[in-house]
Amino acid sequence: MCKKMIAGIMIVLICMLTGCSQDEAPPPSEKNLVVPIDVAGIEALLNTRDCPVMLVAMASWCAPCRAELPILQKMYEKYKDKGLRIIGISLDIGGPSAMQPLVDQMGLGFPVYWGGEAVTAKYSISAIPLTYVVKKGKIVEKILGQRSEDFIEGKIVSLLGECKE
Repeated sequence: MCKKMIAGIMIVLICMLTGCSQDEAPPPSEKNLVVPIDVAGIEALLNTRDCPVMLVAMASWCAPCRAELPILQKMYEKYKDKGLRIIGISLDIGGPSAMQPLVDQMGLGFPVYWGGEAVTAKYSISAIPLTYVVKKGKIVEKILGQRSEDFIEGKIVSLLGECKE
């Protein structure tokens, strides 16, 4: 686990030095690592966007989460160049290593972080999947439970209309 944490820290440091954003997908040759993030890290990601952000709380053992992830990936691929930002937050008790196999298996391109207990408490997460719509750093909507592809796409299209060009 130490090696994974060091790898995650290295990715963040490289991003800081090269100017890439933490919520950009890694190049295809790089693995999308699930790394720990604290409340301050999440807040920093949410406060730096001109477009609304979808913050999705999930766990590897959650069947509805697993069913929704391919839809989120499809939407991410379709709309990422138009400003869509999806940030996954794993709440697995086993830490980042519990979610990593699922991220790899599903080929998720959007960033997935491991939040732990502090994140769960700060955002009052009591059920998953749970999607927060965040605008200018403020949670403006909570969407509880698995949703259909049509619902998710409709929500994304309405959010992208609020992006600054």
